[in-house]
This record gives sequence, structure tokens and C-alpha cells, in this order.
Amino acid sequence: MTDLPRRWHIYIVDLEPGIGTKPGKQRPCVVIQPDEFGKAGLRSTVVLPLTTKIVSGNAYPLRVRIPKGICKLTKESDVLIDQILAWDNELFREDLGRLPEEIRGEIRHALREFLDLETED
Repeated sequence: MTDLPRRWHIYIVDLEPGIGTKPGKQRPCVVIQPDEFGKAGLRSTVVLPLTTKIVSGNAYPLRVRIPKGICKLTKESDVLIDQILAWDNELFREDLGRLPEEIRGEIRHALREFLDLETED
């Protein structure tokens, strides 16, 4: 891939090797980092990986569901909110497209809740 990863797009990213709870293999990931960091020369991008191992019941805020067909996904997938990763831009492969605003809003809210950014200490 020659372009910089863009925020709120899903990309296939090479996450090898998988270690512990860190997912491995090439898998879809949502870019959550603002585009300005890449434009300023940062050589890595912050992402949230997706999984097709769907859990039953409500796993919010740890997971946000993305229906099959969104951004060329062939299976229903969950965004793993608790698996925030910074990955080298050279390991980004195919751009699958930009998430709809409704799902972007769900991810934003889940991140704020997971990181406890809703309240002041």
C-alpha cells in the first residue's frame, strides 16, 4: 500500500506474530488515529483489530459489532476495543473502505467508556 492509512477506514493489516492475547495473522483493523499524525511523519498508526469470533450477548464497551457487508467484510465482525495497537504503516495492505458514521460513533463512545474518559478524576 502506498497511501497513508486513513482514520475510520478498515484495512487488512499484517499483525504477525500473534503473542498472548494479541491477535496474529492478517486481519481487518479500524484506524482510530487522526490523519494528521501520519501526515506529520509518524511511521505507525493506531488501530483496533476486528474478529469474526462473535460473542453472544452484549460485550459493550469491549466490542462493537460491524454487520457483514460493511467495508467489504464477508462476515459479521466485532471491533476489539480493548486491543488498541500501534502498527508500522508498511504492514497495512488493502483499504476496505470507510465506516459509516453510526458505527464510528459507537466506537468513539466505547473507547471513551473503556478508557474512562467520560468522567473527571
